[in-house]
This record gives sequence, structure tokens and C-alpha cells, in this order.
Amino acid sequence: MNMRTYEKLFQDRDYPVLITTQQNIFYTVGFSTAARRPSQIGYNCVLLAPDGAWFFFPAGWQPLVQEQLYAEPVTLVPYQGSVEQMAERIVQRLGNAKCLGFEQDGMELNLYLTLRRLLKETGRSLCWTDVSTHLQRARLIKSPEEIQALRDSAQVAKEAMEYAKSLVRPGLRERDVVAELEYFMRRLGSEGVPFTMKALAGENALRTINLPGDYRIQEGDVVLLDFGAVVNHYASDWTRSFAVGYAGEEQRELYQLVWHIERACIQMIRPGVRFQQLMDQAMKVIHGHPYARWFNPYLGHSIGINSQEWPAIVPGAEDVLRENMVVTIEPGVYVPGVGGVRIEDEVLVTANGYEILTGLRDEEFVIGGAGYGEE
Repeated sequence: MNMRTYEKLFQDRDYPVLITTQQNIFYTVGFSTAARRPSQIGYNCVLLAPDGAWFFFPAGWQPLVQEQLYAEPVTLVPYQGSVEQMAERIVQRLGNAKCLGFEQDGMELNLYLTLRRLLKETGRSLCWTDVSTHLQRARLIKSPEEIQALRDSAQVAKEAMEYAKSLVRPGLRERDVVAELEYFMRRLGSEGVPFTMKALAGENALRTINLPGDYRIQEGDVVLLDFGAVVNHYASDWTRSFAVGYAGEEQRELYQLVWHIERACIQMIRPGVRFQQLMDQAMKVIHGHPYARWFNPYLGHSIGINSQEWPAIVPGAEDVLRENMVVTIEPGVYVPGVGGVRIEDEVLVTANGYEILTGLRDEEFVIGGAGYGEE
């Protein structure tokens, strides 16, 4: 078992915790399933208590569980059939607990209602307390093994971004770019994509909630690429914006502005720096610029098993950078009639500063033509 999780969860509590999201099950005991929802192929969960730990899973999974699990102290509890049978086994192991910690944002309703009903039928009354934030905090500081997995994931995405510079050209559809990049990364060993990849061109790049579609890239478009890989269960997430063929003066000015915001914020990174200080630095760089009104005040987030993890770097955030955190810095400015530019890198917080895990060898802005180089 990941003893760091165990120790952090039980530093200030003496009641059991039921872990049900696939990301936290993997983080805790090392088991993962390809099912998007547990109910597709069977439920599995981990019960952690001050006196032990149990992993519940469908009996047919036994060979896979024994192959994957790295958690020696965990007791395996296979079950046959329905979620009710698993819930019965969970209730049996709650002992005299008066409270149960659970993932409010990650427990399926069917399991929750079944547990509540079984407890009521046996005359048990439990208080339910959400431990989602505690689990998020446990995953915040990365181990050496996690940092290596993040490096490997970033390297796959880095090679894909280099490939994108030769791929993106006039006439190609946004959806074609995404498909080609995913295929390229899978051939390099990516286990999948951690989020909906984006290739947004022209006016589409002004609204980054858009999905890549049938729009065909045109000469002079600014194309925003946002994608990542998954390697050893850890995600990468980074963004570049390119002008196709040529760039007008306004587009070049926009790119330089975003580039300077990102670099100014990255150069501040070290243990002890508050998230709000990073936001203040971004606002200082853009203050008074004609494009300031189109700055999106979302500067980044933590990253790990999920591509976007708590906490986010946003106005009012009270969090503080700590050694071995990995965060993204991703300023974006989206100017109608000019283009949408976002530049995003993953940054490891080191003992004395930072290390950029992503980044291209040649930070070009213009691709697919006689480019305009950026230093």
C-alpha cells in the first residue's frame, strides 16, 4: 500500500475510509482497470482503517489483482456477483466504527444507497464524512517514482509536439490533427489520452471549451494545440499556439505577451511562493497592455494521475508551492480578430527553484511556412 496515503489519512482520524475512485484506488494499492465506470465490469474499492486495509473486487479479477497489486499489507476480498454482495462484505468489516470517510465526488449512487440500506437493516447508524480533499492533499507531493513517470509522460507529449510542427498545415481539419497526434503518442507508448485533446484554429481558438471539428486550417490561422499523454498511469498536459504560414504583427505581439507572462511566472517558482503571488506576477506583466481585457485569469493547476488536479492557480488561491509538487503554468489571452494564444508547461518545484518538464527545443511561433522565430 502507499503508506504515505495511509499515514496522512490517519494522522487526525480514527475511523475507516472507503476509497472508490479508480485514480485513488490505483494511488493507494496499485490496481487499475480500463473501465470508465466501475459498474461496467464490476465494482472494486479499498477500505482503509486504523487496524488494516481491504481490497474488494469481483472474484474473476483474482489473477489480474495479484499481478498488479503492490500493497502487501492489504487483505484481498473477492466477491461473486452484485454490488450488494460487495457492500455486505464492507459492512462486515466496519466493526464498531461510528463514522465512515468516503469520496463524495467519486462514489457511485448505487453503491452509496446499497450501503446505507444495509446499515439501516442491521440497526447501524454511521456519520458519513467527505475525505476527497484529504486524498487530494495526499497526492499533492510527488514521490521520486511519480516524478519519473511524469517525466516519461511529458517526453512522449514533447515528441508529439515536435511532430505537430510538421503536421499542421493549411487544409487539414482540426479533428485530423487530434487523431494523428493521438496515434503518434500511442505508438510511442502512451496508454491513452488524459483529457479531450484540442486542436482549435482561427476563431475557434478564442473559445477553448470548443471541441476540434471539421474546420479546415487556413494560412494565417493561429492554431492552439492542447494535449497530453499517459505513461505508467501519469498524465502530461501542455499547450502551444502556432501561426500557420505567416503571422501578422498583432499575432506576434499577442504571442510575445503570453510568452513573457509564462516565463515571468515560471521564474518565480520555488518552495514557499504563494499561488496568489504567481497570479499577481501575471497581472503585473499584462497590466496596461491593450490585450489585458482578454486575459483569462486561470494560470494553472497541479498534475499527476489526473491531468488536472487540485489545487488550481487562480485569483484568491491560498495554496503555497512545496518541493516536489508538479504544476502547470498556462496563461492564455484570446483576442477577437487576432487569435487565441495559450502557452502551457509542466514545472517541477525543486528544493531551490524549478525544473521545466516540457518545452520545445526551438520555440517557434510560425510553422508551415517561412517562420517567425521566437527566442
